[in-house]
Amino acid sequence: MNYTQTRKYSLQWMTGTALMMAVTLVMASTPLGFITTPFLTATTMHIPVIIATLALGWESGVLTGLIFGTQSLIGSFSGTSFFAPFFMNPLVSVLPRILFPLCVYGIAKAAEHLTRKCKKSREISCVSASILGTALHTGMVMGMIAVLDGQKIAERLVSGVGIPEAIAQHGVAAGIAVMGVTNGIPEIIVATLIAPVVVIALDKAFGRMIARR
Repeated sequence: MNYTQTRKYSLQWMTGTALMMAVTLVMASTPLGFITTPFLTATTMHIPVIIATLALGWESGVLTGLIFGTQSLIGSFSGTSFFAPFFMNPLVSVLPRILFPLCVYGIAKAAEHLTRKCKKSREISCVSASILGTALHTGMVMGMIAVLDGQKIAERLVSGVGIPEAIAQHGVAAGIAVMGVTNGIPEIIVATLIAPVVVIALDKAFGRMIARR
C-alpha cells in the first residue's frame, strides 16, 4: 500500500514525518549528530532528512530539513568551530537544508526512471540519492559561506590567527572547497551506509511510501 498515493497526508505520513523530525532534534542535542574536526563540524543530521524524503516524499524532507536548519542556526551561537559564526546567517544554516531534500527527491525519481527495468531499481535510487544528495548538501552550505563570507575570511587571512590550514595554504575559495570535500566524504559514507538500509526496511515493513506525484 502506498500511503501517499491513497491519501496525501495520511496518519502514517504525519507519524513518520514527526518521527524523523524528532530524530533530528535528538541528534542535534547529542554527539550522534556530529562528526567533529578541529575547524569544522561535519554532520550526520542530514540522514533523517534523506530518509524522510525517500520514504515519505519531498514535503516530509523539507519539513525535516527545516528542523535541521533551525537547530544548526541555534547551535551556531554556542559553536566553537571556525565556521560557527557564519552559520548564524539563515542563508547558510537553514536555506540549504530546506533545498537539498528537493534535490534528493529529484535524484531518486530520475534514478528510478533510468533503472526502471532493473530489479534493484529502488536500491539504486536510494544509494544514488544518498550519495549525490549529501554531496549537494555539503556543496550548498560551503558554497554559501564562500559567497557570503569569503571577504570576511580573506580579511582574517592577513593575521592568520585561527585560520584553518587548508584556507591558509590554498586561499579562501580553494581552501573552503578542500575542507568541504574532506568533511563531505565522511558524511557521504555514513549517509550511504544508513539511509538506503532504513528506507528499504520501511518499504518492506509498511509498503512503498515514496510519493509518486
